[in-house]
Amino acid sequence: MSEGLPHHAENPQQKQIGIFISVLAVIMAIVSAVTNQQANQMIVKEVKASNGFAWYQSKRQRSYANELEIKRIEFELAGTPTEAQRKIIEAQKEKFTAKNAEYEGENKKILADAEADRAAAATASHKHHWFELSEICLHIAVVLCSLVLLTELGIFLKLGIIVTVAGLAIAAYAHFGNHSHHGSEAGHAPAAVKPAETSGH
Repeated sequence: MSEGLPHHAENPQQKQIGIFISVLAVIMAIVSAVTNQQANQMIVKEVKASNGFAWYQSKRQRSYANELEIKRIEFELAGTPTEAQRKIIEAQKEKFTAKNAEYEGENKKILADAEADRAAAATASHKHHWFELSEICLHIAVVLCSLVLLTELGIFLKLGIIVTVAGLAIAAYAHFGNHSHHGSEAGHAPAAVKPAETSGH
């Protein structure tokens, strides 16, 4: 069987191919928009995660400074302060202790939110990768189908349909697939945060 399109079916076939290319262009535009949306989501979540970890680190440093002050106060109390001095020093100790308890509660939420944002950024990054691959496939499919109109070789139409199916399958995986495990490494605070946690003990 000839690879070329039958002459008597040229016009109807070309119209069908033209319609197919138009539909492909619409799908490609949708995939492109989703690809950009995932890229924006990745950037926003990454920035939020970085800000969260920086805030967490800052509060850990304040907590550590308070702990040092508490130790200094305990050293003073171990001496022989007057009763009036003892009351003032103990009040300062209570103040720093209460502040550290407040920081501890806040830090749990800050760290949890930062880890969630980092995981969301990783998921968006993975989805963006697959949507981008899908978009490339659809671009190739449009080119292949356009070559049918120029060369009248049916092989390009077959290849275009195959690549289109592949592109749609990849887009479906990007949208419906489970990408959460790719953010597992993002669920940990950066190494810069951990020293502050251990140094305070």
